Amino acid sequence: MGIDNIKPPGGAGLPVDPSAETPSGPTRQSNFAEAKDRLQTSSSAEPVTPALRVVSQFSRIALEDPEKRQAMVRACVSELIDSGQPVTGPLSGTERESLLDFLSADPLFRSQIETYLQKVLV
Repeated sequence: MGIDNIKPPGGAGLPVDPSAETPSGPTRQSNFAEAKDRLQTSSSAEPVTPALRVVSQFSRIALEDPEKRQAMVRACVSELIDSGQPVTGPLSGTERESLLDFLSADPLFRSQIETYLQKVLV
């Protein structure tokens, strides 16, 4: 097949008038409006998740001690794991410990928790 034998796109059919076509689905605006309504309904029905309860046991001075900071991070991660159980389902003891160890040691996750602690502790 040579370059001269390439056929143009389309067929020998009649041209279609785009204004005569009806949209096949809902418009983007209606999808956005529906999503906004669902979000407002769900946010008004569900209470806002409070801050980590375990933070009330900590002080800003304890953040300076590496061992205490490690314990604080682990406590926060533990509370986050427990609060996520309705979403993830129940975890066995070994699965929970493995997840706790992994997240506590993850540098990005750890820095996020430490930053959170620095902001909320007085």
